Amino acid sequence: MAQKIFKALLFDTRSIQRYIYSGNKLRTNVGASYIVDRVFFDVLIDGVLKKIFPEDKFPEGNDAWDATQDTALAWEKMNSCCVAYIGGGNALLLFDSAKEDRRVEVVKNFTRKLLVSRPGLKVGAALGELEIVDGKLNPENINELYRTLKDNQNNIFPAVNVPYTGLTLNCEVNGEAANFFGKLGGNKKFYSQEAAVKFQISDEANQNLWSRFDEIFAAKNFPERMSDYRFPFDVDRLGQKEGENYFAIVHVDGNNMGLKFRACKSLEERRKLSREIRRKTEGAFADLLVKIIRMKNSEGFGNALKLKGNDLPIRPLIIGGDDITFLCPANMAILFTKTLVEFLDKETSLDAPEHLTAKISRHMDACAGVAILPTKYPFFRGYELAEQLCDAAKKSMRKLLPPDLDAKENLSAEEIPRGSSWLDFAILHGEQAPTLEQIRSTEYRGSRGNLHFGAYRLCNENASTKRDRLHNIENLIACTVQFPHVMANNKIKELRGVLQRGKDDTAKFLRQLHYTGQDLPTVADWEIFKREENLLWHDGRTPYIDAIELTEFYVEEVASKWQELT
Repeated sequence: MAQKIFKALLFDTRSIQRYIYSGNKLRTNVGASYIVDRVFFDVLIDGVLKKIFPEDKFPEGNDAWDATQDTALAWEKMNSCCVAYIGGGNALLLFDSAKEDRRVEVVKNFTRKLLVSRPGLKVGAALGELEIVDGKLNPENINELYRTLKDNQNNIFPAVNVPYTGLTLNCEVNGEAANFFGKLGGNKKFYSQEAAVKFQISDEANQNLWSRFDEIFAAKNFPERMSDYRFPFDVDRLGQKEGENYFAIVHVDGNNMGLKFRACKSLEERRKLSREIRRKTEGAFADLLVKIIRMKNSEGFGNALKLKGNDLPIRPLIIGGDDITFLCPANMAILFTKTLVEFLDKETSLDAPEHLTAKISRHMDACAGVAILPTKYPFFRGYELAEQLCDAAKKSMRKLLPPDLDAKENLSAEEIPRGSSWLDFAILHGEQAPTLEQIRSTEYRGSRGNLHFGAYRLCNENASTKRDRLHNIENLIACTVQFPHVMANNKIKELRGVLQRGKDDTAKFLRQLHYTGQDLPTVADWEIFKREENLLWHDGRTPYIDAIELTEFYVEEVASKWQELT
């Protein structure tokens, strides 16, 4: 029995969303996202580990699509230190326990460099030991490391920005002390050092994104080249037509990732799964990008979008691990999100360029939150809403999982069930309550119950229950596209008010609708709502408000061409 005990150091990045979305300029959000994605490679490995341990070899940051590196056993060849894995906002370092303990020195150097080169970014650290027996990881060791990391997060609050004294200017981008003077896309002004670094690195971030997807396009044998197109740096260039001042923030998150990593019995398995999940995510997003490019080149968007030059109607902000966040025009949000989740949910073949060998990484069920917002809406609040919507979708997903799944110990990959994918959305018009719960309780409650019917299930071919079929997103889309064909606009608007009131008003409205030769959309799975005894409601919910609201943000002609496109 081969046993080895390593000294371990676990880092995590804290308050990632607040760091990325703290500024009100898209360019700084892009730069911040790139900083978070690259911080362990650019600062920890290149800036610290390679200097303290010059005799050791460390991973490069751009080799995720090199499958030969998936199970590289770095610690077998290490002299003093190695990187066990980087993923999910964490970095785990292992040190030879027989040599001088230099973990505190690593923490000091890393955090000092962050203060200078990446101001505003917070990290946490935990020290511990890891026992590996015959290549198998002692799970209690890794759990203890994460517990220590969590305790430190609750007890240690690092100060990473120059404090505001009352005599210094506030940065107009993120509100921090303005201690940098220069240009951020306009005239010279005082800005915070944090905003300046994010802005300055944004061009490198864009170039990295182009290069990354150019390589993925080539690996997947797409004839298109990402370098021929541009991700906008301005929300107004996403393709909205004049007079349309809405855009969408979309957050997509893979399901049951904690269970999948719990099923890993060794560090090699964790590293391999982390890299394969990244390839699955990036491959699915590449598939979405290619479809968007082909729609643009074939003029499939028609008059629905007004794109300038080589701009694409999408702006990725986060593509890392199982997380994806992007911006797009409001009228494309449901279409793009639905397609992306379908690409994630589709099982990747073993011979695909992604080279996914684990069954739990070849398929990824996911949930999505779509926040449709006025163009000038604060980024951070918009992202928070998208994240809350994603959490609401996950509640629907969890109801279909075995109730004792989380409590199982020594869970194997074969015991993790294939989950379901869900989407929830909200449309904000100006200033509204700050949380999704408050918005739903104040604006989506009628005298007969809940006016919001979501979340909606995607990839619904495996649905076997009545509830699944009721909440199939295809029902929502079918109802949405039929409304303008079966009912006059003034009646559609009137229906929204009627649904907020009682049964008598609903019955009167339906009689008037019948007399004028109009009708509600015909949706097979929703016929229960049209029964005389139900009067558009069932179990305290109605789906018609969602469909009415979506009529402004779903373009039937574009969706039809989108489905025809290969």
